[in-house]
Amino acid sequence: MALVGNIRDFSLSDFLYLVDRGYKTGCLHLNRLDESASLYFDKGKLITASRKDHAASVTDLLIQKNKLTSLQASDALVAQRNDGGANLSQVLLQREYISREELQKILQQYIEESVYVLFGWPDGEFRFEQNQRPEVTSPIMPVPLPVEHLIMEGVRRIDEWGRIKDRIPSNDLVVKFVEQPGDKAKGVQLAAEEWRVFARINGKDTLAEISQKTGLSEFDVSRIVYGFLTAGLVDVIKKPKPLPVMATGRPMAEPPRVKRGLVSRIINRIRGM
Repeated sequence: MALVGNIRDFSLSDFLYLVDRGYKTGCLHLNRLDESASLYFDKGKLITASRKDHAASVTDLLIQKNKLTSLQASDALVAQRNDGGANLSQVLLQREYISREELQKILQQYIEESVYVLFGWPDGEFRFEQNQRPEVTSPIMPVPLPVEHLIMEGVRRIDEWGRIKDRIPSNDLVVKFVEQPGDKAKGVQLAAEEWRVFARINGKDTLAEISQKTGLSEFDVSRIVYGFLTAGLVDVIKKPKPLPVMATGRPMAEPPRVKRGLVSRIINRIRGM
């Protein structure tokens, strides 16, 4: 018999603790309005997860990251069908198309991002199906995740999101440099991830697009840009509407380009002004 309820009365954190302590295997299905998600566990640890409109097979994810070719993906699918007992992640490792460490890193980031969003749900119906297994093509991690890690990080993110959303209410906003960085920018020291985001700011890309280009999560990009906002280095604006296209197929006017002198001034200011 399936375990059912609402996370308004029995929080996601509580349920994850229950799965862990009960050493449970199965799938937690979550539904709220037009959103849905599925979390699969094996002996109390998370092995994969997906959300509606954010679901992908393991081969799709690796191809997007340029870690797998279409030919290798097709070969692995054929091998998996012939094997029958292994999932697609296991087949990819057996054929040495990717290392165990790299596969774990890519899948874990995707799965964690799918789960952390759920901590922000104020309510939603849940149903736990005992012993239900994911599809063999799902992004199943080689090393399952302990739920303690998910709970601690999920709760931390909810606290941070509340502060970040006041300044960055949407990942569809464009990030641009300010013309005159404020005094707060003096002596700012950037970590490696912050430089990756900084280098992608061009006044045209949204936070979501910067996330895609840097390989960082949307949460991490928002957190970093929030820091830039606080330091007076950048601003966020609504994405401009597409320019009307002339009969020739060319836009009526070119969008303004980021001035290299402006970027250089900001970099110099950060490096010691």
